[in-house]
Amino acid sequence: MKRYLQILGIFTIALMFTAITVEAKGKKYGLFVGINAYPKAIGALAGCENDAQEMQKVLAARYGFVKTDTTVLLSAKATRQAIIEEIKRYSGKVGAGDVFVFHYSGHGSLFPDSESEELDETEEIFFEDSDTGEIIYPKDKYDATLVPVDAMDSTSGKPWGNQILDDELYGLFSEFTKKGAQVVFISDSCFSGGISRAQAQKVQKRFVPALRIFGAKSWDDLKLKKPATQRNVTDRPMNSLYIVLTAANANETALDGAPKALQMGLFTENLVGELKKTKSNKLTYSVLMNNVSKSVSALAKTKFQHDQNPQLEKRFGKVDTVIFSAPK
Repeated sequence: MKRYLQILGIFTIALMFTAITVEAKGKKYGLFVGINAYPKAIGALAGCENDAQEMQKVLAARYGFVKTDTTVLLSAKATRQAIIEEIKRYSGKVGAGDVFVFHYSGHGSLFPDSESEELDETEEIFFEDSDTGEIIYPKDKYDATLVPVDAMDSTSGKPWGNQILDDELYGLFSEFTKKGAQVVFISDSCFSGGISRAQAQKVQKRFVPALRIFGAKSWDDLKLKKPATQRNVTDRPMNSLYIVLTAANANETALDGAPKALQMGLFTENLVGELKKTKSNKLTYSVLMNNVSKSVSALAKTKFQHDQNPQLEKRFGKVDTVIFSAPK
């Protein structure tokens, strides 16, 4: 009998340990960045701070995110260093089966891929200012960038200054996915887009040419140098755990601050609306973005005479999985 009780005690402890281990998995973390107050040379935005705060609220209210496991960086606090340090901090916390969401609302830009540390872009882009005829982007390959509030500084020591390259994000997120954690990157910015004038029926576009960030008149003025070493960004596999939702197609700009009581980006406003109204616990990223893209495309066209078609990146992750669910 004594031996039986000993075995039973060991079995009970084992069950308790297993339960704790299972409970520890599937934690949800989030970083939400919204930048309105850019320097005058870049151009202020209106709806980005609301985007970040509303995304945090809906994920906490409907999708199991705990606010203490999330961070919001708004305007002055959203520097290059702060954004990268927060991503790294969360990469140290996540484990297999966890979920990390990074939502960014602010300006986006482009930087020559040949001057970056990792080569990955294949699309050649040519942009000309529709008003002046000035060539803003010569035909070449470019990296998409996030534009932190201190993008015009150069404290990073990188050729691209304090912008954050998509290559850098890819490297940061690979630290999550190699552990078996799901990364969901939601960008309400222009990773690339037509260089037309900033206003579309009083709605700002979330794109800023790199020359404006550097305060230069031409690419020759920048005298950029190639990094000493370059490698292929895809050397770091994502293990099918990287989901990317973007506000617009590669040749479009994303609209900011739709004129409503609560100013938000057109993409995030519709994304939050869709997340609030859904009652299904089986909603996939594919279905979600199909619904959001339809509504954004229609509104952009009819209200603002503008082309904006949100995209779901299908190269790195399983887009038919349930949104914000723990990876298997």
